Amino acid sequence: MSVEQLLSDFKKNKSWDKQYRLIIQLGKKLPALTEVEKIEANQVKGCESLAWLVIEKQGESYHFKMDSDTRVVKGLMMILTIVFQGKSALQIEAIDINDIFTQLGLLNHLSPSRANGLLAIVHKIKGV
Repeated sequence: MSVEQLLSDFKKNKSWDKQYRLIIQLGKKLPALTEVEKIEANQVKGCESLAWLVIEKQGESYHFKMDSDTRVVKGLMMILTIVFQGKSALQIEAIDINDIFTQLGLLNHLSPSRANGLLAIVHKIKGV
């Protein structure tokens, strides 16, 4: 799925209830981490839920594996995967994630703690 397709899907599903269901559906597509990968070193601090992020560099591009103990966070992680997966450090730095979140309407509906957790994951990704 591309960022454009993601934005289109959210625009088609205008109500928060439909967008929430879309986030849950996206979370079901996120591949689970192995128990070996769910270590403290991969845990994202600042998330209310348990959340893990594994960053792998392959050539010039970065690949991200993420997991959480909640369905909503998994869906939000899938959105981040769609946005950042396979990009170089320069491409990652150039992404205006706040603009994408605004277009999706995410930050208006997330609790402050969930929004902070999402931004903590973005901060780790942008730190590559």
